[in-house]
Amino acid sequence: MADVVTTQTLADTVGVKTVIKLTNISDGSGETLVTKFDASALNFMSEDATKSIAKIYWAINTTNGKSGVEILWAGSGTSAANKTIGFFSGTGYWDLYTAGNAVPNNATLTANTSPAGDILFSTKGFVAGDNYTIIIEVR
Repeated sequence: MADVVTTQTLADTVGVKTVIKLTNISDGSGETLVTKFDASALNFMSEDATKSIAKIYWAINTTNGKSGVEILWAGSGTSAANKTIGFFSGTGYWDLYTAGNAVPNNATLTANTSPAGDILFSTKGFVAGDNYTIIIEVR
């Protein structure tokens, strides 16, 4: 079996923003460094690592309260080049944009080429039935 995942683009406007809703119902196998935003396939996103996370909404339901989802910027080469945006569990909302803040891409890049700009997910401690819904806005 495999986790049941969906990705829905809510907005992807050149020069404005990308907003994507992501869901997962786990069979216990989990996700490890799965590309959720492929910058090369989106209108607003770019592969020059210049975009930032403006907002994140999350609802993560896990059996173990210490389980959750790690969201990362993809770096070049090994996974050590990736940089964690945050580790999320439970429910919540980050609105960094309203106050003029954001989470910039700080992944280690050897060139301004793919995967610069990609966003990855890893589930930690997920067992069968654990699930998430996450909405991310990039500006």
